[in-house]
Amino acid sequence: MNVEAKFVFQDEEAVIKTIYESIREEEEEGREKGNEDKRRSFVDTALNGNELTVCIRGEDIVIVRAAANTWLRLLKIAEEMIAAVGEYGNLDKRQIPPNSKK
Repeated sequence: MNVEAKFVFQDEEAVIKTIYESIREEEEEGREKGNEDKRRSFVDTALNGNELTVCIRGEDIVIVRAAANTWLRLLKIAEEMIAAVGEYGNLDKRQIPPNSKK
């Protein structure tokens, strides 16, 4: 049985593009790892303006669920990092702790 999960995310175009760029390397690395027969799941991402689509395929629901957990976590981390960098970038330099590197 083949199972597919498709996730579509929408946000401001700049945010979606940054998220896409941050996960794209992970997708490409998965394709380069060699023997396709050994892979249990496959991921395709697509960027279209302010919309990011992540499609995950696998042989059964357990494999797709595990891959979805991983990719959704990657997307969440990318989104959190954008927010954190945005907040840090908007801080007054006097608010930055002296031991921090910018």
